[in-house]
Amino acid sequence: MKSTHVKRLAHDLMRLTAVLASIFITGSTAAQMAPTTQAQRAIEFTVSSRDGTVIKGQVDLPVGNHRVAVVMVAGTGLFDRDVNFGRSGTEADKLFKELGHRLASRGLAAVRYDRRGVRFGQSASSRLDPAISGTSTLETQQEDLAAVYTWARGKNGNRAKCVILFGHSEGTLHIARLAASGAPEPLGVIGVGALAASPQAVLRWQMSKRDAFSLRAMDVNRDGKTTAAEVDAHWRETPSSAFDMLAPFLPPDGEAWTDKDITQVEVVQDRIYEQARLAALKLDDSAPYPNLVTPMARSSWWKSWFTDDIPAAKLLAKWQHTPIYFHWGSIDSQTPPSLNERVAREWLGRRAILAVHPGLGHSLGAHALYAPIDSRVADEIADQAASLARKCS
Repeated sequence: MKSTHVKRLAHDLMRLTAVLASIFITGSTAAQMAPTTQAQRAIEFTVSSRDGTVIKGQVDLPVGNHRVAVVMVAGTGLFDRDVNFGRSGTEADKLFKELGHRLASRGLAAVRYDRRGVRFGQSASSRLDPAISGTSTLETQQEDLAAVYTWARGKNGNRAKCVILFGHSEGTLHIARLAASGAPEPLGVIGVGALAASPQAVLRWQMSKRDAFSLRAMDVNRDGKTTAAEVDAHWRETPSSAFDMLAPFLPPDGEAWTDKDITQVEVVQDRIYEQARLAALKLDDSAPYPNLVTPMARSSWWKSWFTDDIPAAKLLAKWQHTPIYFHWGSIDSQTPPSLNERVAREWLGRRAILAVHPGLGHSLGAHALYAPIDSRVADEIADQAASLARKCS
């Protein structure tokens, strides 16, 4: 009977994982519907990507002249330049807008751009152009970034003497692929919720390892049993709290999860992951993903999360002199430090300056997934960029 309960619980957790994966893919409702406003001192820009698609954005400008620009690269989702990825209902939900203002106050230009097919400042019903958003692929995302990077440095663009690349989540993967393409080295790279491991490893962890990891982490007295009391007291301190649901993590017998129970959860989720992988591989590469109405990419992009086993840190290592600053929260629900730290150190060595922030999540806020970012950490990152900027010669 207990085995049946464990399997049912594993399926319940997996369903919730699928919901979170959907958020990771398409962006939260708040991120798609919240109103946006322009920075007080900003200039608009447009660039053409390699395939001719027009990419729009803005630069938050410091007072006076600037020598260094920070190009900000969003993670997975139908995000505009503000990257509204929170649920507080405040301006602080706008992760890139918040950081952009901090950067500008320190004398740096913050270059933020809209994902292809996303119209900035439009209502929910008109903010997406499906004919364009559905053209996104691994290649176009890197090429869109390349076009903005060139503009930020170019004489006919922002004319920055040096550029820092800043990425959140999958944005760091786009930066890594830019490095592998042979693009000029930037002054530095800063990543939040960064990918150092491979896309394949990251998605597998999300879909079939995260819940077991979290259940074991709740066993605070390390006696090999995660009791109902431990779950109730500590579930918010784990990556799986991103679901905002306690019930699926309560022990199946009402008393405690044993290590055998948790292993069974992982076994069942591994099987479901394999089913999802096989289903993804059957998709036509050019088909819209996740659907025709709100496509954010072609299916080849989604398939790559099951097949791409090249660590992002290995690609970043193509830039041999660029310092890399990676920040993770200890309860990151998407790209946990336990999966990424070792890989970053292996491929980047001493050039990698790694920080794990206790009690913070994927966007370096109190939630395991969402912004707002912790204000002290936001200032720390902005100060880090300003320190890098002083090395521009």
